Amino acid sequence: ATTKNNTLTQVRIPEFNADDNEMQPFQVPSTVITTTNEITTPRTKRRLQLVQTCTSFENTIVEQKRMQARERMAAKRAASTPEEAERQRILARERSATRRALLTPEEAQQQRATIREINAARRAALTPKEVEQQRSLAVDRSMAKRATATPIEAEEQRVLARERTATRRAARVSEEAKQQQTVAYKTTRRQKTVKQKQTVMKRKPNQDAKVDWPKPVDMDCKINCLKNFIQHMSMDSLAECVCGICNTRRYKRDLRHVPLSKIPSIELLKIHPDLHSMIPKIQNINSFNSNGKFHKNGDIGFTSNQDERNVD
Repeated sequence: ATTKNNTLTQVRIPEFNADDNEMQPFQVPSTVITTTNEITTPRTKRRLQLVQTCTSFENTIVEQKRMQARERMAAKRAASTPEEAERQRILARERSATRRALLTPEEAQQQRATIREINAARRAALTPKEVEQQRSLAVDRSMAKRATATPIEAEEQRVLARERTATRRAARVSEEAKQQQTVAYKTTRRQKTVKQKQTVMKRKPNQDAKVDWPKPVDMDCKINCLKNFIQHMSMDSLAECVCGICNTRRYKRDLRHVPLSKIPSIELLKIHPDLHSMIPKIQNINSFNSNGKFHKNGDIGFTSNQDERNVD
């Protein structure tokens, strides 16, 4: 008895039925794996051991049934005639094709991966002698198929072989292209990294140099700048004159004096007589109008990009 809310209350004791069978097996999900060391209850230990025993026994029975089925199929194949064996192979191919057609792309990919893993594990477990034996058996089977195949079947086999070869070649080419792209990308990244490092190394000496700022400008630099300014802004440098050919104002330093005797087709530079009647108060001068284009010594000034060797 116990006291609850100031009232004496009888404690209930659980009762167990004697008909309970502790050896009765129960289902345990396959995803739940519990080691015997982690279980402390003897009853749970016994149940887990019983489940493991039943599972291993069932697996053994299933494996035995599979072995018996394989043996029966091998006996049937050995006792069957070639026509019956060929019919069975055709039926097996049709069943396999039907199953593959019903599979989704994900299931087909998963099945192919599983088959590859099984074949790889089987090949890894073989000894060198067994590997050589398997190769010789495969060669014998392929030779027997070629010998018994009709021309149509042989052509179909050749077409299938070409398709498989083309598929493998295309996969290999795509992989090689991806590898080349990866190598080119890595090379480009490496070159960029090297250039960045070289740029940083070039900048480091300038960054590490201690310069007092603001630093006063050197007097020699000031003098040179002033000389250049005076030279470019002097009257001699800014003097202008009219070109005798294009009749535009140009800097005098860009003009050259060329004798009239050296100018071919000099008559083209003369003013046309019809212009005298169009422009009033024009003075007709025999030796061209003296408007600054010609000099006293009979030279004409014009701009040219030729060498100064031709300057008179």
